[in-house]
Amino acid sequence: MLRPVKCIILRTVRYNDKSSIVTVYSRELGRMSFISPAGASREATRRRALLMPLSVIDCVADDRPGKELLTVRDISRSGGFDFSETPLKGVTALFIADFLNSTLKERQPDEAMFDFIVSAINRLGEISGTALANFHIAFMVNLQHYLGIFPDISTYRPGRVFDLIDGVYRASAPLHGKYLDREESSFSVLFSRMTLRNMGLYRLNRDQRNRAVDIILEFYSHHLGDLRDLQSLDVVRSLF
Repeated sequence: MLRPVKCIILRTVRYNDKSSIVTVYSRELGRMSFISPAGASREATRRRALLMPLSVIDCVADDRPGKELLTVRDISRSGGFDFSETPLKGVTALFIADFLNSTLKERQPDEAMFDFIVSAINRLGEISGTALANFHIAFMVNLQHYLGIFPDISTYRPGRVFDLIDGVYRASAPLHGKYLDREESSFSVLFSRMTLRNMGLYRLNRDQRNRAVDIILEFYSHHLGDLRDLQSLDVVRSLF
């Protein structure tokens, strides 16, 4: 069955001399993969330019039940930006795509989440300065809403500790031992209020940003599987 789909590019892996496997998250079908030509042909070169990490594309997919690798055609860019032209944004896009590839495993379609991600990609194309430095933090924080794991920050009171398993703030340390101390719990409330609109107001230094990323990834890892070995993480740490 041929279906028009809108996709966010997550990863491209070389399969053999003639083809690559492209993994995407689509609005209509959720996570899916398709074969794309590799090599030096005109079509392969054109597609590579369209299939950079975090690019948004329109295409037509041959959606057949039980088929792991779909066939797609009529690929075109669906608005968006070419982040490869701006190194800092290119690195950020690579990290977000890497993060989503690890987070959205076996994920079914979710139109609200897809639309949020696309709006965030558009926001990345518009920003600079402090907002750009904080973008990856704000994105990971706000994606939690759509994944159903956002912490209950209404439970915070000064002096409480954050329970990384239950996602609430407690008066005393939980027995399982997975929690943040009082100081870091207070810090976690601060960046948990960061959005894609107000992120430019947060004046964090590099150490604070990196610690925020550590906390966020630890929280995700307790709920969705280990995410602390993302390939692009060290590059983001060094730049922001």
